[in-house]
Amino acid sequence: MNTVALVAAEPELQAAAAKLAADYQLSPTATDHDFILELTRDGLQLRWSARPDYQPLVLDYSRGRQAWRQQLGGGKQEAVVRALGVAKGIRPRILDATAGLGRDGLMLAHAGCEVWLLERHPAIHALLDQAVLHLQQYQQAQEKVQWALNAHVLPRGSLLEYSEMPADLQDLGIDAVYLDPMFPEREKSAAVKKDMQILQHLAGADLDADGLLPAALALAKHRVVVKRPAKAPFLAGQTPSTQIASKKHRFDVYVKAPYVKSNR
Repeated sequence: MNTVALVAAEPELQAAAAKLAADYQLSPTATDHDFILELTRDGLQLRWSARPDYQPLVLDYSRGRQAWRQQLGGGKQEAVVRALGVAKGIRPRILDATAGLGRDGLMLAHAGCEVWLLERHPAIHALLDQAVLHLQQYQQAQEKVQWALNAHVLPRGSLLEYSEMPADLQDLGIDAVYLDPMFPEREKSAAVKKDMQILQHLAGADLDADGLLPAALALAKHRVVVKRPAKAPFLAGQTPSTQIASKKHRFDVYVKAPYVKSNR
């Protein structure tokens, strides 16, 4: 795991940056770090020190293409929404246990599901936490529909850290667990979007991902959904109950029990 610092982009932001660095347990100095989180007036951005030709990674779900992408979540046509079983009278409580940048998790929140986001990498967790907070504040200030309140960023962590599932996770009453572990980098890495290249170099592949499936199955009441590249093997070698395919990926669905419809 590459080291990350969190610093201010401008002198006036140094106190705020130092507080965030302490909150997220990141280094407050930029010396000898592969990646740097910078606090700007618009929020956090992630800069790859070795690749100054890359634009910093900015996570902002209140505007631009990233905002538009989340708004698709209300539609049944989205593969991730269908894989989680969202339908009339069915809005499962979901744990996104490999939240990353939160794109799929926020899409599910926009679809009306209560979603808890769990991420273990400290820098990615900081980016995600601040982006969700900013989106919630933006929706409130603009008096927009506050669907982002359906998303809750958990303290940094992983299902693989627990020998026994913590009571606070069990008490959430999770209906479904969503897993999207980082797959090993493809040989033709130029075909991978630059933001994903940054994440791959920052966090690396989730080589321990097979351990996530049994933990997720133990926690979820109704199903576990695993996003995989189209030609990737099944997680932990376990054949799913069914699959939903998209253009470049597939969603392996492991059904434990049917959902119960409600008036939600």
